[in-house]
Amino acid sequence: MLTRHNYYEEKRMKIEKRVLKVLHNLMQMTELYTEYLQQPTEEKLAWILKAEGDVNEYEERIEKSILEIISLQQLDVKEIKWLLGMNRIIRELERIGDQLTNIVTLSDVDDTKELQPMIKTFFRIEGEMIDWVKQGIANKDKQILQNVIKQDRHVNKLNKGTYNNLVHLINEKEHITESNLKTIIISRFLERIGDHLVNVARTYLEVCEEREE
Repeated sequence: MLTRHNYYEEKRMKIEKRVLKVLHNLMQMTELYTEYLQQPTEEKLAWILKAEGDVNEYEERIEKSILEIISLQQLDVKEIKWLLGMNRIIRELERIGDQLTNIVTLSDVDDTKELQPMIKTFFRIEGEMIDWVKQGIANKDKQILQNVIKQDRHVNKLNKGTYNNLVHLINEKEHITESNLKTIIISRFLERIGDHLVNVARTYLEVCEEREE
């Protein structure tokens, strides 16, 4: 028979495992979308959207588990803060899934060649950030989580560069295509993904520090 303490520990482990699974799905979405840019097919598009649907499903499961624990278990302040922190984290991750879906929806097959270099550059940096978040949570590694926060400056620089490139085209009175305009919007979505990853890293650092006090 499970004691209340064991019940909470089991639920807590499940929450962390599901958060790690969501991070895996987000990484999978970036990889699938990179493949889609190289060779667009309806099948690849369907897989991307399925992965995002899985992210939403895990978010619902985690939030349900958190509410269940709070309603059934008497917890101290530190544990409540941990649960609320994990709730913030899963919402940030769900928003990353939304941003990736927005990018997929916005980019047509005709745009893929023009968008591919920019998106691949963003994904190279942000894929590393996702992996670091995953490692940081799995191993309680504060240094790796700090690296996520530092890495975001490169994402911001890329976003600024995309904007400056369009300004240059306008100043040179070059013909501005629909794809040119889409790069600005998509670049902003990609920059927001970096922001969400930073929020996740900071939140997990906070909950780790709370538990250590």
